Amino acid sequence: MIVDFHTHTFPDKVAPKAIGKLAVISGITPYTDGTVADTLVSQGKTGVDVCVCLNIATAPGQEHTINNTAAAICEEHKGHLVAFGSVHPESPNALEELERIKELGLPGVKLHPDYQNFMVDESRMDPIYDALAQLEIPTVFHSGWDCYSPDKVHCPPVLAAKVAKRHPKLKMILAHFGGLRRWEDVLDYVAGIPNVYMDTAMAATYELSYELAGKILAKHPLENILLGSDCPWEDPTKSIAWVEGLPVSDDQKEAILGSNAMRLLGL
Repeated sequence: MIVDFHTHTFPDKVAPKAIGKLAVISGITPYTDGTVADTLVSQGKTGVDVCVCLNIATAPGQEHTINNTAAAICEEHKGHLVAFGSVHPESPNALEELERIKELGLPGVKLHPDYQNFMVDESRMDPIYDALAQLEIPTVFHSGWDCYSPDKVHCPPVLAAKVAKRHPKLKMILAHFGGLRRWEDVLDYVAGIPNVYMDTAMAATYELSYELAGKILAKHPLENILLGSDCPWEDPTKSIAWVEGLPVSDDQKEAILGSNAMRLLGL
């Protein structure tokens, strides 16, 4: 069973515009057209059994529609696609929406400090983190550098570590192996924190060395490492191949490719 824990899709009507804009910003040619249908077909060709689609509320007031859409996608593509919900920190109904996310049966939440304009350790985020922990909702954070905000890292590993320690019951999934292009800091500050999970999204594209990855894995619970591609921005075949080259046992590679995610999501 292979689970890609980090993918993105868009509604059919907005996918061309959204993908086109992001392709210009990132300078990366997308692997899919960004629709659910093309993502599932493309992922299937790579051997991925289940995709986790990470939705982001980029403005207050979007979350209600985004979460309803996520629930509908989960129902329509049950067993093949799992959609996460989102809330915007500036939404006056953020805490109530987290309760609704739980009621909708969405298995997780995505927060993007760069797109949502908050520093990960801001005190105003604590009520949201407390609610996520209490509701037992795993939460993916974009962590490290991002092409959308290249001059300001909103979730550097050192601050993500502070949040994880301040909220030890919050299941934090730090995307991009703990912090994109900040992997020495991941080793120094994040590795070993038990409530932190990491996905492998873009580690292959941005060439995280196996030597440094091995040092991080030697300090961190291997059951907390998840396959991720950031599809459509990385071909899942490349992501899977990178995991298969990690300096860990075959059983551990198999867990990273799927069973760790299945356990975390309760699938």
